Amino acid sequence: MVTAALKVVLERGFGVGELTGEDVGSGFAEHPICGDRVQLSVQHAGGVVSEVRWRADGCPASMAIAALAAEVLVDVPVTDLEDVLHQAIGSHGGLARHEHHAEGMVVRALHEAIGG
Repeated sequence: MVTAALKVVLERGFGVGELTGEDVGSGFAEHPICGDRVQLSVQHAGGVVSEVRWRADGCPASMAIAALAAEVLVDVPVTDLEDVLHQAIGSHGGLARHEHHAEGMVVRALHEAIGG
C-alpha cells in the first residue's frame, strides 16, 4: 500500500502531461507482468534537468513515483537522477516490496528520456 506521504504526492498530480520542444526527451517503461506503464518527458540541457512531465497507467505506486520524479528532479544533474529519486522515495516512507517495480520503471523511463 502506498504510504500516506506518497498518496499526497499522487493526489497533487504535479507534472501530469507531456513536454515538447527543444531539449526534451521522452522515455517509456512497462512492467511485463502487471502491465503498469510510465511515460516521462524530460527537458534537460547542459546535463541538468529543468522539467519533468509524466503519464502513467497502473497501480498507485507507479503513478506516485512518476509524480514524485516530476517534483524532485528539477535542477538535478542527469548523473544524480537515480540517487535523488531513491532518496526522495525513502523520505516519503518508501515502497512496499510488491511496489518496487514502480521505481524501476520510472528509472528506466528516465534513462531513455535523457538518452542514457
